[in-house]
Amino acid sequence: MSKNIFRPVDIITYLYILINILYILFGWERVHNPHIHFFVFIAIGIIIFLLIKYGYKSKTLTFFRDWYPVFAFSYFFEVTSALNKVIFPDFIDSFFQKIDFAIFGYQPAIEWGMKFDGYLLNEIMSFAYFSYYLMFPVLGLLLYFKNRKAFLRFIFLTSFVFYICYLTYNILPVIGGRFWSNTIEITTTYRYGIFTRVLAFIYNQTTHLGGAFPSSHVAIAIVITISALRNRRWLGWVFVTLTFFLSISTVYCHYHYFIDVIAGLIYGFGFYYLGSIILKKLNDVRFIIS
Repeated sequence: MSKNIFRPVDIITYLYILINILYILFGWERVHNPHIHFFVFIAIGIIIFLLIKYGYKSKTLTFFRDWYPVFAFSYFFEVTSALNKVIFPDFIDSFFQKIDFAIFGYQPAIEWGMKFDGYLLNEIMSFAYFSYYLMFPVLGLLLYFKNRKAFLRFIFLTSFVFYICYLTYNILPVIGGRFWSNTIEITTTYRYGIFTRVLAFIYNQTTHLGGAFPSSHVAIAIVITISALRNRRWLGWVFVTLTFFLSISTVYCHYHYFIDVIAGLIYGFGFYYLGSIILKKLNDVRFIIS
């Protein structure tokens, strides 16, 4: 079998890049720094091509060839804040706030974290939220060194769900629980213990606004948990617990509306299984770079 063959994840990544390039061209006047992002997407496409073509020639290149979607996720997420005003000229949070209010009679993204405030609970919830950043590398590295076929499936499905979330963020500009000045202040104030402070540090370092609906934290945590249950059941049950508390923490810590969590669950389960069907189809595709 040729080593420089397009994999399913390469196909959906190129499709994602193409959609974003066309979207930038379509909304050029409403995209922030469109010329920069246009060429960055092209540059990423070229880098991926080179990794596919030459990635097998050294262990270092092979690693980057296998993991490149993970390195691209940060840019793909950040750029959504430059693209999310093409359809709607301003944030549409009021619509989602009305849904939460219709369910609860108040705004849980404000009330939960304030009404049940305290050192221990904040640390537990902050750890649950932060665990999202640990789940992917833990399972990813475990599969990478123990089961390469399962790793490639894992990378495809997480990439697929991430891309669907990011495309939604391009269309729907939603800030989420940090919409209000008091919640912004809370999420950027250094207080309590290490995990609360770590999250405050993270949100002090980013100017990104938008990307709240659906909660990609919840959606991707679902994908990781299902993948873990399929391959390392004991780890999967650990992730079930973490994902449960993570889903609550996204609202408690003032990052998301409750409806964002529900949408994240739907995206996680729904697109995991849709992605599995697409993966089976793409596994039959063979496109080799000569």
